[in-house]
Amino acid sequence: MILISPQTAQNLYWMGRYIQRAESMTRLIITTFDEMLDKNPLEAHQLYEKLGLDLHFNSPHDFLRKSLFDLEHVSLITTINNARENAVLTRSSLPNRMFSRINALYLKYQAEQETAKISLFWLESTLQELDAIWGNLDLTLIEAKETPFIKLGKVIERMDLNIRLFDSIEATLLDVEKLNIIAEQIRPNHKAFSLSSSNKYKALTKINHFYDTLALSRENN
Repeated sequence: MILISPQTAQNLYWMGRYIQRAESMTRLIITTFDEMLDKNPLEAHQLYEKLGLDLHFNSPHDFLRKSLFDLEHVSLITTINNARENAVLTRSSLPNRMFSRINALYLKYQAEQETAKISLFWLESTLQELDAIWGNLDLTLIEAKETPFIKLGKVIERMDLNIRLFDSIEATLLDVEKLNIIAEQIRPNHKAFSLSSSNKYKALTKINHFYDTLALSRENN
């Protein structure tokens, strides 16, 4: 079993979730913007309805700006801010390069939120920076005790979004084995995670409670 403080473990887990959320939403915003231009101007409304929001915008570029900066709780800048906040709280557990990349992305978004320069190029550069952050994790934390908590957050967030945004239990099932491998590193002989329900609300509840279940098992061990 990995020995790490419960608060640090939780912060690392949520940092992983927020970085993955930023990556997934960036890709989806790019795809949605292209769809709006080429085929379906209502594509953005359909996307944010799945997140419980009624999005209003005047043009595809207005959609980009609102997605990045103006949507309370689900904007890209909020997600990046949350990732950075958790990185600050666990800075002593992270390599300098990984923390620096997260902080640089945060500062970039803070500096640009008052400008009108947002474009697909901006979003593509965001993806490159997020890929570099994951690359730092793979290259410099491969043997570190912090790694599994960040990767657990990454996988759980991806599973959540596959159901929440795409109604795809099938895509989520592809990550179950990976989830159990990571969980085994954190808590050997843990009760294996499985998804037996096709009901997306039950599946989301189980996915999002898995970390709490795993953390409780560690504390009681």
